[in-house]
Amino acid sequence: MGTYVCVCTDELITTDLKMAKYAFYNISRKYKTYPANINMECKSQLLDEHENVTLIVNRRSAARQSPKRWTTFRCRWQKKLAISLALIFIGLLIIFAYTDLLFRNKIFSVFLSSRFNQITNVAKLQTSYPQNEQPQGLGGDASNSNNPIVKPMQYLLNYSSMHLNKTSSSDYNIFVIYTRENYRLQMKFDLFAHSLFKHTNAQLHLHIITDKESEMSVLDILQRKIRKFRRIVIYTMYDVQICSNIIQDITAKLSPYFSSMPNSYYSDSLFFLSLGLHRIADKSISRAILFDCDIVFRSDVRLLFAEFDRFLPHQLFGLAPELTPVYRHILYRYRVRFPKSNFGNPYHPMQLVKNNKNSKLITNHNNHERHGYPGLNSGVVLMLLNRIRDSKTYLEVLTQYEVHRLVSKYSFKGHLGDQDFFTLLGYEYPNLIYRLDCIWNRQLCTWWKDHGYSNIFDAYFRCEGVIKMYHGNCNTRIPE
Repeated sequence: MGTYVCVCTDELITTDLKMAKYAFYNISRKYKTYPANINMECKSQLLDEHENVTLIVNRRSAARQSPKRWTTFRCRWQKKLAISLALIFIGLLIIFAYTDLLFRNKIFSVFLSSRFNQITNVAKLQTSYPQNEQPQGLGGDASNSNNPIVKPMQYLLNYSSMHLNKTSSSDYNIFVIYTRENYRLQMKFDLFAHSLFKHTNAQLHLHIITDKESEMSVLDILQRKIRKFRRIVIYTMYDVQICSNIIQDITAKLSPYFSSMPNSYYSDSLFFLSLGLHRIADKSISRAILFDCDIVFRSDVRLLFAEFDRFLPHQLFGLAPELTPVYRHILYRYRVRFPKSNFGNPYHPMQLVKNNKNSKLITNHNNHERHGYPGLNSGVVLMLLNRIRDSKTYLEVLTQYEVHRLVSKYSFKGHLGDQDFFTLLGYEYPNLIYRLDCIWNRQLCTWWKDHGYSNIFDAYFRCEGVIKMYHGNCNTRIPE
């Protein structure tokens, strides 16, 4: 076979390069073709040149490619304006997402019509009594025009606007005092609301006596718990200063006898609000329960409202017994004079058991006729407001003369505010007090056990039955 030799001269190479440049633009990306009259060695050389040309052309085309332009916004100021509006809109969405329902209602009510108030989650409602008429029972005597008038507003809190067609009234009226907010009080009220909504699905009416500094904290806690448990709640805010002015005559009569000193903690008028709540509450409210903020529920609050049906015709208040020997300590002078009195003894009777080594007091499980009277605890107070307003006996007991008589009779010098008065009232007028079982007010304070009463403390502290409510007084931790 013969051997073929390809001799490539300078002129032939120059011609081939020109052909390659023109052929580059005609070559398909999928089907690449080359001149047919070029032998294998020149074809290999042509491919190398072709790759170099392609690289150069691609770089030039990439460098000359114009940037993408917005077809809608051709000017620079239009682009900046669009970006600014988008950022503002995103910021408003973030703020809206993290604001509460009341704040949204206030914002949108400025821009939208009054129809918005009919579909929002928070509906603003007037109280039942007219604005131009003074409600009876507020400020004591209705004829006394100098007394302030409470005109609170009612609000409806819902987790969903789908339930706004429900009635805005409730038979479950719960009063609570939340003033002078601090971290500990906030935690107590948070646990109070959490346990309350957790164990009931009833539509409640919360009456909250508070101040301007604490009001927003109350609303924030309520809204979080309502969203969590999907509840519908009516609430009414009361200014604590106005409420204090309404009962200032009661406070002036009782604070000298039931507070340790004039400017002490329990000398404040808010610790006597329960005694004048029939003046503060609207006349349409007949039944109400006042709770301390450190109450934790373990059952449905409707079961506690059912206790009203067990009241006898003359009973006005319902309170559970005190579970510490605090009134045994306060009444030591009276008990010296009357050693056989059961005032200050534990509710469960005690017996003195003597052993060879020592003697101690234990409870008697068999004798239920000789219950003592340890006093009453005002952490939970059931009130029949209409009976209280119409009770001549109760109004007479609140007079200066009668208060002084009771204090002198029992050599009483208390320091626990309204609880001291309820204790005296229950002992002197037992027909006015309904004895609530201790399971509805299971106090946890053990302070007196370490202050001189360790040998008899358990007799006072004992509470049998399934606990319905815990009372974390003395800042005691609630059992899990």
